[in-house]
Amino acid sequence: MILNINGYKMIFHLENLLRDFCNEYSNKELMDENTYNQLEASALKSSTDDNLTFREILNFTHLGELLDIIKSKKFKQNKSNNINSINPSFLIKHRNDIMHSRSISNDELEKIQSDCEHIIDALNEQNYQNHWHKFINDEIDEYRIPLLHMVYPIGKNFDKLVGRQEELKKLKYELGATIPRSITGQGGLGKTALVLQLVEDFLHDPTQPFENIYFMSFKNSAFENGKITRFEKSINNHEDLIYRLASFMGIDTVTLTFEEIENMVWDNFFKQKSLLILDNLETEIVKSNLNEFTQIAEKFIMSFSSKSRLIITSRFGLGDREAKTPLHRFNLEDTKTLIKNYLSEENYKKKNINEFDWEWIQKYTGGNPGLIIALSNFLISTEKKISDIRIEFDSQYTEESKVLHNQHDEFINFCFENTVESMNENSQKFLAVLCYICSESNLSKISEEFLTYLKEEVGLKNLGEGNLRSQIFSNIGFLQPLPSSDKFLVNELLMIYLDRSNSENIFNVYQVKDLEWKPEIDELINFINEIQFEDEVTIDNLLSELYTSKFIRTGENMYLIKSYFCLPTLSKLIKVYKSLDHKELIKKFNLMEKNKSELSNPYFKKDQEKIVSMCINALQVTYNDIVQKRVNKLFQSDLVKYFNQLETYIPIVKRKEIPLYDKKILCKLLNNVQQYELVRQWTNGVPELINERFFMLIKSLNKSLISHKGPRPPQIIKECDEILKRYPSDITFKHQGQYKLYKAKAIYKKDPQEALVLLDNYSMYYVSDNATTTILYLDALLITMECYINLSVEIEKIENTEERFLKIFNRSKSEGKIFERNRDKMEEKYKMLKIRITQYN
Repeated sequence: MILNINGYKMIFHLENLLRDFCNEYSNKELMDENTYNQLEASALKSSTDDNLTFREILNFTHLGELLDIIKSKKFKQNKSNNINSINPSFLIKHRNDIMHSRSISNDELEKIQSDCEHIIDALNEQNYQNHWHKFINDEIDEYRIPLLHMVYPIGKNFDKLVGRQEELKKLKYELGATIPRSITGQGGLGKTALVLQLVEDFLHDPTQPFENIYFMSFKNSAFENGKITRFEKSINNHEDLIYRLASFMGIDTVTLTFEEIENMVWDNFFKQKSLLILDNLETEIVKSNLNEFTQIAEKFIMSFSSKSRLIITSRFGLGDREAKTPLHRFNLEDTKTLIKNYLSEENYKKKNINEFDWEWIQKYTGGNPGLIIALSNFLISTEKKISDIRIEFDSQYTEESKVLHNQHDEFINFCFENTVESMNENSQKFLAVLCYICSESNLSKISEEFLTYLKEEVGLKNLGEGNLRSQIFSNIGFLQPLPSSDKFLVNELLMIYLDRSNSENIFNVYQVKDLEWKPEIDELINFINEIQFEDEVTIDNLLSELYTSKFIRTGENMYLIKSYFCLPTLSKLIKVYKSLDHKELIKKFNLMEKNKSELSNPYFKKDQEKIVSMCINALQVTYNDIVQKRVNKLFQSDLVKYFNQLETYIPIVKRKEIPLYDKKILCKLLNNVQQYELVRQWTNGVPELINERFFMLIKSLNKSLISHKGPRPPQIIKECDEILKRYPSDITFKHQGQYKLYKAKAIYKKDPQEALVLLDNYSMYYVSDNATTTILYLDALLITMECYINLSVEIEKIENTEERFLKIFNRSKSEGKIFERNRDKMEEKYKMLKIRITQYN
């Protein structure tokens, strides 16, 4: 129990009054620009909001910063005060005293109240003095401040959290949900430091998100002065935890059973806004039954209406009972910041650290903050420059290099003890295989697809899919996800640890030799090394080559497509398209989404043209299959959609800059699927495509005659006549025959004589074994009969034409050459003409 907690209440209330005072008499414009920018940047790092008002920024300023604002010249120009005469060091010390967790003596309490009142008086503002006196006389007993109940053997050993601002911000945001949060990762990454900073922020937050914070540590070791220090744990198990919580809550446990005590603890906990932190829980996860701790997590999950929350720090986590936030190693910039933060400015300048030194520092520490701090302390203890230490390190001849080697070895043991043991045996086997492959192949980066290759192609999926998820290895710190990608950096420190571990509870790298997949693993390593011998390759290059090799050996298109996915170049896309059946090819148009940049770059025009040619040809062949009913679940309208995709993916198609040969095939396709306006656009002003344009016009003419939609027949006829006049030899004999028929259809009612001229000797276009020409010829014979009747020609001509029609119609019908819809229409038209013929005499 904290004695004289009123001292903390006074400091907490004083800070809030000073925030109100600053907000009343100052603003952004009245502050020094650099000071304001620093306060804003600090506030944004801690806040879950990205846009903060001036008053909200003040919520993240502490006592010393607030007093600096008030005594600044700009502030005093707006509101005079005597803050310069105040020494706040005593208050600031108690404000920072392990975050409201230490008792205050009676003398200290009197000093705190006296100093607070001096500050209030120095504001020269009666209203604030009145507020203060009312607080002391009437409100302090009922005034609530967040309380920290702490069992932690070391204490907060840093002033400023470095390199974890984004994680801190994310953690605050995620605490809005009831699901427990687990901060995971290897030792030394700063899991405890992150949570301690979170606790400090919550304790000084004016909005008081939690009334009580319980920080329960299971820690039993620390890395100090280059070696592991062991100590007795304050809490050993679940039962110890409950008794500690009961003690903080003031529960009399003497006459109660453990079950009654536990029920009272959780009742009290969930009645208020409480935060429970279980720090370094991996010691219990490894050495005792998990059941009690997973039941604790369940309590929070089920209490979805409660404002209370649970945070766990662990090298692995509880399992699937909580949401995990893995911490990862520092990048070089964070490493630099942390070292500068530990070295004095003078010492930092003395070390004269150059680019090569920084590279060595990052390699030595592996970006682990704990080892970075240990190295910083070592640098403080020696007068040598970093470059000298770096050069001497590999030799191990100097005393300093021996110290650094021993420190490195000790730290690796500290980092990963109780980490790999937390995984089941099959996950450990997969980890050992990864370490073996990465070490032997010199791979520092792998990807999700590489893990899939190991599972599917090497056969490691027999270890169980659930044991091989990348998240498992990310949680323990072996894989560090790279932002906005499926790639991971591998942890070289853990590779060293697993390579030399002799623990009976760990499946180490040496034991890989006994696995059934060892031949396939060695074959993979040899393949990787052969590729890397020729050139340094990325993980994407490597996987692409691996899948290409599988394709060559098996001939299975699946591997070629996987090779393309790993390294999506136009040349690989062409290989994929060449390997596919035309129906499959058009379904893979969406692959081009991966090549937007290359497909827009003029440098790759030849490859673009190859792809266009293959795609257009595939569309035309598929159209033929649809017409011949050789394909199911594909329609002509689908081909239009696929062509639209082609225009979207390949700009030269949109700009109509493809080779002439492909234009002709495309226009043929577009005519076949009745996209006449598109054909009009593609053929406009292109003499080489005049036959395709003419075909589009006669198809449009026929459609206009049937549906009475689109351009009027006279307009189309006029353009067709002009084309025949200018380019008679460019229009195919077949198309000229079709045009004569459709023109005759358009004019025969008004000018039957001209229609007969057009249809004279139309038999020249008839081919007996061709369904299309048969339909056209029969249609021409029907129009001829009608024109004869309208012109009242002799009956013999009509009967001869009728006889010719019936001979072909009946023969074609029996041979099944005419489509049913055409035959029925012709038969109906003939019957109507037959009535007129019968009545003709």
